[in-house]
Amino acid sequence: MTSATLITALRTTAATVGDEKGVRFYADPTTSTFRGWRELDERARRIAQSLQAAGHQPGERVIIALAPGLQWPDAAYGALYAGLVLVPAPVVGYGTTGALAARINGLAAASEASLVLTEPAIVAALGEDADTIELPVRVIDDLLAGDADAWVEPGIDGDATSFLLYTSGSTGDPKGVIGTHGTFLATTETCAELFSLDSTSVLVGWAPLHHAMGLIIQVILPAVLGADSIMLATDQFQRRPIVWLQLISRHRATMSVAGNFAFALSAKLATDAQVAELDLSSLTTLLCGSEPVRAETLDAFLTRFASTGITADAVLPAFGMTEAMLITSKRPGRPIRFTSFDAAEVSVGRLVGAEGEGSVAMVSNGQPASNTSVVIVDPDTLEPVADGTVGEVWVSSPMVGPGYFLRPDATAETFGHRLPGSEHEYLRSGDLASIVDDELYVTGRLKEVIIVRGRNLYPQDIEATAATAHPAVGISAAFELDGHPSAVGIVAEYDAEALAGTTLPDLAEALRATLTQRVSLPSVAVALVEPGLLPRTPTGKVRRRPTLAAIEAGSLTTTFSRGYRDAVATAH
Repeated sequence: MTSATLITALRTTAATVGDEKGVRFYADPTTSTFRGWRELDERARRIAQSLQAAGHQPGERVIIALAPGLQWPDAAYGALYAGLVLVPAPVVGYGTTGALAARINGLAAASEASLVLTEPAIVAALGEDADTIELPVRVIDDLLAGDADAWVEPGIDGDATSFLLYTSGSTGDPKGVIGTHGTFLATTETCAELFSLDSTSVLVGWAPLHHAMGLIIQVILPAVLGADSIMLATDQFQRRPIVWLQLISRHRATMSVAGNFAFALSAKLATDAQVAELDLSSLTTLLCGSEPVRAETLDAFLTRFASTGITADAVLPAFGMTEAMLITSKRPGRPIRFTSFDAAEVSVGRLVGAEGEGSVAMVSNGQPASNTSVVIVDPDTLEPVADGTVGEVWVSSPMVGPGYFLRPDATAETFGHRLPGSEHEYLRSGDLASIVDDELYVTGRLKEVIIVRGRNLYPQDIEATAATAHPAVGISAAFELDGHPSAVGIVAEYDAEALAGTTLPDLAEALRATLTQRVSLPSVAVALVEPGLLPRTPTGKVRRRPTLAAIEAGSLTTTFSRGYRDAVATAH
């Protein structure tokens, strides 16, 4: 147990840094607003005093339903200063007010929350459905009427719960990951050590703040360090990915983070004129994580932006998850390790070095921090495996949370496992990987592995191969099929402008032929959908299992499909 909390960390930053540094939010590429750390501390005390005066007690859960903006850190720290537990709710991207209200009510029920903190714009967006919210709803502006000097410290310590982060559900039903003040502080300390971060650092991000990556990089980490944070609204990145890099250039940022897809989009969409205006030489840490890192993606990114001053030494492939935060990472200043392995050996769970035809390139996700233990374990025998053998990643570190909120069965399945001869408690990540030459190579998700004729195939590899079939092929989702004429299915978005005379049946055939030939699949079902229709997580990762469920239910609108069972094939 430690007395340090996120509250004491911000109070220290406010006292030492003042308003010289803080959070700058860009609602669009040119318009920004700023909140200094001392001002944030003062506003947090006002909000917390209003909550305390209303009778809210430490440990109560509060739903944070806010669009991106400076009101987000206001609400977050206001609730934390009252000792409350934050439950961030995604509010952008819900097509109907009914869906948004249902999402808020669902989180409220799962977390047994007592309050919703929101803003007038969200209340207006809810319309008549605001009356269906089953909790008291408070607008953050009203809480700022509190008396900062009358605020009373909540009397909590590092073991107190600070956040419930509900997983995106990309591989299962959403669960509330418990984050304590201590686990978040351990994450900031680990990042500061690994990436040489301090109050002179400048961090840029665009990930949603209800997502662990966005929350840590854009709010918690800079607040603890007393550094500058530059936040871009997520929808602005989605509309124009180049804005992310332009803000890094403009503010001489030293650190940023994004998923593999963001690197791919930026390299694909940037124009020569835009690239010519960028100066990314200030970056020392550009984390690439949240999804499997592709060698060809990083190569394309570094080639496209070579003239900007960005170097491979600054790009850091990393591996993490909400339950354990940062697990492994390349270190700044070291080269990216691209390694080729025998594809046939990979399919049977071994990483054996190879070159040329029949090999597959993988990117190392680096090594764990000094406070983290990573062991590769056979998921069936629960015994550690030798280096070079693929198994499940088990993690022990002070960044691992205590479990899932009110989910004892799921907690017991994932947390608190022990290995022979070790005193550590380990988290079962559900990810497959192997350690080669002390470096971690992630191969896929345990529950998403596609088994075809005794071969273990990883969906991200199939999806990467699919993208080479034709320039019109966009993001895709691959999965194993049961009860269909084909063994494997893929659903791909396509760019109509890039078809260049190719018909949809011909595009589907190109996909099928590429996958059967290059991945040696016996049969492939192909469905084509318009851009933006594939289910995604808030950070843009494709959701494979929901995609399969939607196509089997006929709820995913396809423009062409072949190889699925009849009910799916006719669901256009």
